Amino acid sequence: MKLTIYRIITFLLLPMAFLFAIAFMVLLRAAFANPPLFFSLFFAAAIAIYTFASLNFLIRGIDGKKLLGRSSKEWLIVNAIVSIIYAILAILQRFLIALDSSAVQQFASMIKKNGQLNIPEAQIIRFINGILYFVFAYGIVLFTHIILSFQYVKQYKYLFQTEKK
Repeated sequence: MKLTIYRIITFLLLPMAFLFAIAFMVLLRAAFANPPLFFSLFFAAAIAIYTFASLNFLIRGIDGKKLLGRSSKEWLIVNAIVSIIYAILAILQRFLIALDSSAVQQFASMIKKNGQLNIPEAQIIRFINGILYFVFAYGIVLFTHIILSFQYVKQYKYLFQTEKK
């Protein structure tokens, strides 16, 4: 049953991994002009790599029963650690904003004041809250997937041995 949940969550994470990978490629040049952007791109790259590495582990390793090698395990674990940091930050962000809802209102009024939008501020606030809830849900799903990945890496540790020739 847990493996079925892991499989479903893996495929649920794929669309966001593609978006993170595309965002990384598109914004990489911009990061050289704005170095603080590298921090966000680091997380985007790690999440994309983690998701694709876990998909490889699931399809080729668990389902295909093929040996993956030690480097596959290292890619999976290292990027899982960075991804779990992102997931925790995404979850905490929702709780912190729930404690101080004026931050969303201030941000919405700043967008309204600085932009050329003819959208009511209440609609901007709903949009921001929608994004925050989506990121919160994504953080929970990602966190759950990473915990399951660690369990399966331990359970299927024999898959990460190099074939003897």
